[in-house]
Amino acid sequence: MKSMWWRGASMIWAMSLCVGQLTAQSEPSDELDNVSDERGCCSATTVPVMDALRVSSDEIEIDGLMSEGVWARAPIATDFVQMQPDEGKPATERTEAWIVYDESALYVAIRAHESEPSEIRGQLTRRDDSNELLSDQLAVGIDSYFDKRTAFIFMVNPVGVQTDLYMFDDVQDDIGWDAVWDVATSRDEEGWTAEFRIPFSQLRFNKSENQTWGINFVRQIARKGEMNMWAPASMREMALVSRFGELRGLRGIRTPGRVELLSYSMARLRRAPGDEVNPFYRRNDVFGTVGADLKYGITSDFTLDVTINPDFGQIEADPGVMNLTALESFFPEKRPFFTEGSSIFRFPIVPGDGGGRNESIFYSRRIGRAPQRSANPSGGYIDASDRATILGAGKLSGKTENGWSVGVLNAITSSEYAQVSPRVGTPYEEAIEPLTNYGMLRIQKDFRSGRSAFGIIGTSVNRSGPVAGQLALHSAAYTGGIDVRHRFNNDVWELGGYMLGSYVQGSEQAIARTQASSARYYQRPDAQHVIYDPTRRSLAGSSADFHIMKIGGGYWKGGTGFFARTPGFEINDLGFQGSADQAVHWGFLGYQHSAPQGPFRMWMVNTSMNQAWNFEGKRLGMDGNVSMMFQTNNLWMLNLGISQTGTALSPVLLRGGPLFKREPRTDYMVGVSTDQRKKVQFRINARGNSRPASDSWALGVSPSITLRPSESGSIAIGASVNHNVDDRQWVTRLDTNQKHYLFGRIDQMTVGMTARAEYSFTPTLSLQFYAQPFVSAGQYSEFKRVSDPLADSYADRLELLSVTSDGGRYYSDVDGNGTLESFRDPDFNFKQFKSNLVLRWEYLPGSRLFLVWSQGRNHFAGDGAFDYVGDVRELFRVPSDNVFMVKLSYWMGR
Repeated sequence: MKSMWWRGASMIWAMSLCVGQLTAQSEPSDELDNVSDERGCCSATTVPVMDALRVSSDEIEIDGLMSEGVWARAPIATDFVQMQPDEGKPATERTEAWIVYDESALYVAIRAHESEPSEIRGQLTRRDDSNELLSDQLAVGIDSYFDKRTAFIFMVNPVGVQTDLYMFDDVQDDIGWDAVWDVATSRDEEGWTAEFRIPFSQLRFNKSENQTWGINFVRQIARKGEMNMWAPASMREMALVSRFGELRGLRGIRTPGRVELLSYSMARLRRAPGDEVNPFYRRNDVFGTVGADLKYGITSDFTLDVTINPDFGQIEADPGVMNLTALESFFPEKRPFFTEGSSIFRFPIVPGDGGGRNESIFYSRRIGRAPQRSANPSGGYIDASDRATILGAGKLSGKTENGWSVGVLNAITSSEYAQVSPRVGTPYEEAIEPLTNYGMLRIQKDFRSGRSAFGIIGTSVNRSGPVAGQLALHSAAYTGGIDVRHRFNNDVWELGGYMLGSYVQGSEQAIARTQASSARYYQRPDAQHVIYDPTRRSLAGSSADFHIMKIGGGYWKGGTGFFARTPGFEINDLGFQGSADQAVHWGFLGYQHSAPQGPFRMWMVNTSMNQAWNFEGKRLGMDGNVSMMFQTNNLWMLNLGISQTGTALSPVLLRGGPLFKREPRTDYMVGVSTDQRKKVQFRINARGNSRPASDSWALGVSPSITLRPSESGSIAIGASVNHNVDDRQWVTRLDTNQKHYLFGRIDQMTVGMTARAEYSFTPTLSLQFYAQPFVSAGQYSEFKRVSDPLADSYADRLELLSVTSDGGRYYSDVDGNGTLESFRDPDFNFKQFKSNLVLRWEYLPGSRLFLVWSQGRNHFAGDGAFDYVGDVRELFRVPSDNVFMVKLSYWMGR
């Protein structure tokens, strides 16, 4: 992840708007989650202005020395102001910045005067990984659209490590954006300097002959934890780009014909264990491919990205999880094509930072996902791809001079077939994923210098009809809607909202699966407001949101809102959605003191609440919480939180059965971290919950230590230890003369260890190692049948079963008729190890070489006993799956 100190402010804003447990989830998990000026801002402060100076293209050499005479003629920016820690006060060290341009690029020089030159800090890391607390940094932010909403940020630390990112919505950032630009640094007895060359081809702007851009310069002094800006912003306001100064007098600039081609080639060798009798097994499985990404500037403000046989491999594996719920696990996107420039496609459907924070109309990992069906081996062997092949993808994005932002994405994945070699008979192939086209459109219009906006969004998924029907998948899925945002009262308040509709169609089997999915459970026997219809061939739904929040004007923040989803709302073909059939009212109030006070550099206290109902009027949730954060003057951090959930009804605990009354629950958390600037940094977080009515509880502790033995390397070791005891963990459903829902008492231990080591030889050559052994084991006891799911007393809701065990199965007379029913022993012990060793070399600007070795091991047993040391030993006795990969990319641009 890119580490950047603009997030010092973003952290405050995020915490004020995403407090505590504010969430759309009506069903909390019982396990630990794994003036009216032209600026469009509220300050009446005079906008700082610079006049641009045009120079010839041979006047500047990017060497960091600032020895060219052009800098003496250039306008100068001075009088930097602190944003942290003493907001509004003059910077403690002098900083000066200059800016000039020629026909092809913008040139920036920044001198950071330093009273103690020996204290200049610069950690050598790979690109985009420089930490603001470990390294001094200099940056320039360029709002070339001059829309007061978006900006391109270019940063460097004293040893030349580059960081770049794209800012949008004034304070949000797109960490996946990468540009090709030059920078050089140098040190002397007065401090340090940086010279930047930023090609116009890497920026987006309109076609005007005379242009004014937003501009800002920022300096971070690591040893003081101080952030200084030329055009100051406030931690008490949700505004950053809109506070930029102005760069005037840019004349006659033209974007050259923007064409960039990134070609790649990849060779991979996989050595994995297997059955020698398996006709598909190869001890040494060799694979190679080539592909290319094309970036073409259609105009100076619109770019077309096209990829052919794309490189969608990700370097680092997803973390291990053991999901015992009926809901899908979320994993973040790591593939470059989707992470870069992704801001235009962001459309979260849940406010806040609680359990529904990942729910969104667009979840790019749907594209190129694992096949959604598996083949029957017929007693033999199967050879199938672990993901759908992306044949090609393209996206068009940009922003017009009059404030229209446009994003269009389209991708096609191939049909996938499993090759089956049955024990008896002729080999054949079986479809496991249809040919699929994914599309998305996002349009947004800014008004009032970006302080108000109106947007349109739409997504589509179309699958090959015959194969989709055969696999019981939707043949088509569409989502569309509008959203609005409006700031008022000098940007102190903001209101917003959206209205969305969804429509899916397919075979009867496909729509039946959608009706019966964990998001809605139409088949619930007590549901009076929905009807499960197995003959339906389509399903439609809608969702809406409205909120109003105080986002500026001092330390107090607050807001309230309401959102709802009808039972038929379904976006999971291209989005990520946990549940439907809910209406939620939420609110929060917080005091965020972002200025030093006594022993604290900053502190905040937040409260929030929410209530949820389904469309039948049944209460699904009611909770409130208090959270606190304190950062000391020596940059230690303390986080505290507690939340209380009341009695409510759950539509998911019985997985298609009737509503079940959930008992009250208390959650708590505490986190402490030491000063990250030190050579050794500690961090520990603890979370837990308790449900006394069912004698259930969970406790998790996550300690970590980070060591920085040199200015070029770091080692981080962390652990996550979770103990979960749940008296009503789902086991199964048994059907006799009626449906019987069975719970068990689970005692589950989960331990994950994560180790990371990084060493940078130069700013463009680095080595990273990542490893994670993961063990989760659960033992079940006290099996019980749900007898009265809505009883007032928890004990009256369940009936303890008398069971016997034999041959991996349990037997019990569940319905009392004298006949024993059986169910599988649900005990488990899952072990996994993942590791990566990656050498990265940016041998030319934009061109990279990767050498990768990844290893994986997996083991599953039906024994719930937990013995971490013994389990890890057993895991490492399992033959490993090794992948060796060489990937070379070459960038060409003009």
